[in-house]
Amino acid sequence: MKLVQLIRQWCRDNLVFTKSIVFILGLIFSYKLVEKTFLDILITRITYEWKDYDFRQAVVVVNLQEGTAKLLVMFFAYLADVHSGHFKMAVFSTAVCISGLSLNALAAGDDDESLELRLFYPALVLLTLAEAALPFTLRAFLDDQLRPRDLTAAAHLTDERHSMFWWYFVAFVAGIFAQFGPIAKFKFTELALVLAAMVDFCFILFLLGTRYYFFAPTIPNPFRDVGSVIVKAVVKRKVDYPQTPDGDQHIPPRVSWLRWVDRAAVGRGIQLGKVDDPSTVEQVRRVKLLLKMLPLWSCFLTLSLVAASGSTFFFEEAYSLDKVSIRDIIFFANLQRFTELVVSVISNYTVERLKRYSEQKMELVRIGIGMFCCTLCCVVAWATAAAQRQRETDIGMYWLTPRYLLLGITAGLTGDGLQLFYKSQVLESLFRFVPPFVEFVTGVGRYLSIVCVVIFSRKPFEWFQKDLEDSRLDKYYIFLGCLSFGNFVVYCLVARWYGYDNRWSS
Repeated sequence: MKLVQLIRQWCRDNLVFTKSIVFILGLIFSYKLVEKTFLDILITRITYEWKDYDFRQAVVVVNLQEGTAKLLVMFFAYLADVHSGHFKMAVFSTAVCISGLSLNALAAGDDDESLELRLFYPALVLLTLAEAALPFTLRAFLDDQLRPRDLTAAAHLTDERHSMFWWYFVAFVAGIFAQFGPIAKFKFTELALVLAAMVDFCFILFLLGTRYYFFAPTIPNPFRDVGSVIVKAVVKRKVDYPQTPDGDQHIPPRVSWLRWVDRAAVGRGIQLGKVDDPSTVEQVRRVKLLLKMLPLWSCFLTLSLVAASGSTFFFEEAYSLDKVSIRDIIFFANLQRFTELVVSVISNYTVERLKRYSEQKMELVRIGIGMFCCTLCCVVAWATAAAQRQRETDIGMYWLTPRYLLLGITAGLTGDGLQLFYKSQVLESLFRFVPPFVEFVTGVGRYLSIVCVVIFSRKPFEWFQKDLEDSRLDKYYIFLGCLSFGNFVVYCLVARWYGYDNRWSS
């Protein structure tokens, strides 16, 4: 009986249904199929279709596409929330997605093994724009439909359980369909045409539901103060700090390397015929809370570098094995995402149950465990890559499963940990930009992966060659393992500083 009551309570808390979401879920499903059958495994699509295949060039193209998409999430989130609104941005990004898929079909033409790069690259640019704009916009628009009308946007920012259930439910169904459905067997041209038709059909259905939608108003620009405060602080870098009757005023939080930002609150009277408009103490405090996150964000660059290997080198190694198909690659991608979701739910539940401890410190511990798992992932990847290189016959595909499990565990612990820790550091007006900030940080690591490929392709290293078989991925994984362990040590020092720091200290 108690279990039944818990299930009923969970359903009341998480399951909310409206007419409007019927028209939205189809579009989410079609885009998730695009992700799982094309974008998530892009490296294998390029490998199969690229006539003059170059392993190094393919890795650079995929990292450039993923990194650009992640960096642009913040830009499109800002446009959707502040200027266009979620509905208009969803319409724009869906149209771009359909155009990109259609152009991909033209790039392959009748010969699936000869990709026309002059069409493929513009098509990839369009899909990159869609990948940056569509997921965040659809998730936000779905959240708008499930939000109680008597609550303000700010009051709902901390409760996204309703939209989260439907989002992950549709993603799960799309993953099952991609894994076991016929679409996994399609060649490049067929895949692009079928996906374009599915997105187009669901897009029409999405537009038919306009009369049922709730259109949330745009919000004031939450980043308006950031640029002006930093500019004023730089311009006034030679001015004395703001004064109080007791001496210099130190605007909280008290962080020594951010002391220079306090100068933005200093007024200098009339300058060049204009009255100087100093920033308020509250504006300066907001900027300092945001900049205070930089040391922790820097520790995530190595994690993103390893994640970039997961979407490129890991898939290429798996695809090079005998009797491995696209369906198997989709299985690995789904396994990683499913592991990430399960670990995220379990860790969130654990942190919630341990309320007697500081929530901020618990999030730091969770991130630290994830970073240690990242090191283990690199070690396991090195072991399997070295074993495959030393044996005369290829190892089985299931030898590669542990690395995807560890990569999913790493993402599940560190991703949510960073998001919740971010919320503990910044003001509520920036809560809705948590996912874009995380995507931005991980996007930078994709560009670092490109730098690594370029450096380690040259003498004296020459770890990366034109063909995967001639490349020394085992050495690169050892490099990532040492880098991850060093990053874990640095993180422990940084986390200790955050652990003893009080954000509201004055």
